[in-house]
Amino acid sequence: MALKICQDNCILDSHIDWPERIYHDPANISVENTDRDFDIIRANRGGLNAAMSVVYIPPGLDIEEGRIMVDSLYRLVTDYPANYPGKFALATTPDEIINNFKNGAFSLPLCLENGSPIGDDLSYIRQLKERGITYITLCHAKSNQISDSNFDSYRPWNGLSPIGVEVIREMNRQGIMIDISHSSDSTVIQALRISKAPIVATHSSCRHFTPGFERNLSDTLIKAIANKNGVVMIAFGSMFLDSACSVNIMNLLHWFDSTGIARTSPDGLEFIQTYGETHQLRANAEQVADHIDHVVKIAGIDYVGLGSDYDGIGPSQPIGLPDVSSYPVLITELLKRGYSEKEIEKILAKNFLRVWNEVLELANELKSE
Repeated sequence: MALKICQDNCILDSHIDWPERIYHDPANISVENTDRDFDIIRANRGGLNAAMSVVYIPPGLDIEEGRIMVDSLYRLVTDYPANYPGKFALATTPDEIINNFKNGAFSLPLCLENGSPIGDDLSYIRQLKERGITYITLCHAKSNQISDSNFDSYRPWNGLSPIGVEVIREMNRQGIMIDISHSSDSTVIQALRISKAPIVATHSSCRHFTPGFERNLSDTLIKAIANKNGVVMIAFGSMFLDSACSVNIMNLLHWFDSTGIARTSPDGLEFIQTYGETHQLRANAEQVADHIDHVVKIAGIDYVGLGSDYDGIGPSQPIGLPDVSSYPVLITELLKRGYSEKEIEKILAKNFLRVWNEVLELANELKSE
């Protein structure tokens, strides 16, 4: 039954890092590539129909370098619908996602992770909208000119900066979703207060299971996002799901940073394997369901979805969920727990699409004022 639900309904994953992965390590997502998490063959196998395709900008780039990176990844994504018409399609609205699903085309909506290329130029937000950017993750692992990051001890703004406040307002006007994954708690609270539209957490999970890990959302923040009619999209990376995994993976990341050894190098992969023999690095599909359960319990069924972070979580995919062919495994677990098909449909796409529609509707209202 799980496979049938996945094949019969639209599945949208709100955060897949395939563009940057291919930018640095070229491959073709129209054929199967088992050395990474995403391609259309395995997506079709798992029932995935829409991958929010991440234009990721590393924190170390200056504004000009960041914009060049935006241009490069934009071309990389848009080349697929151009080269494989009917197989891939761009999507800038929920209606286009649904129409592509009905027509058998895989949707590649664009999104920007890290708003640093905006600088203090609000007109660039309009340019991003015109190029099809559907949401912007305000920052990444470092605080930027918009907001403080939950991965950075340096927090110059105690939340949003003055320009960050204007960025939020302009994103409302342009109909671009505000993504607070990677933002500090103070930033989330301020974004909720300033934004007239719902906000989203496109790849976060529940701090309830990972105490002290600010990258995940506290119960208070989950409820606040839901009260604003937003949505929390559960990330699949094991460090998001399990406290022991979170500590061990963070230690791994610190080791790589201190040594300068690349995670994908032979030495890096060997170290990960050796470290993993004595330290837990993998959560499992049941724990993803636990996080979904928790959001449903404290906020409701209308405020949770799937934001796997595939191709961005390195070797920390949960046991049972190695790649985009795996959604039926998770749906099987949700069925075991008593979720109805209508509830699962909300988790698979409808909740996120509802928020997206509300953001677009608000933008139309603001432009008509």
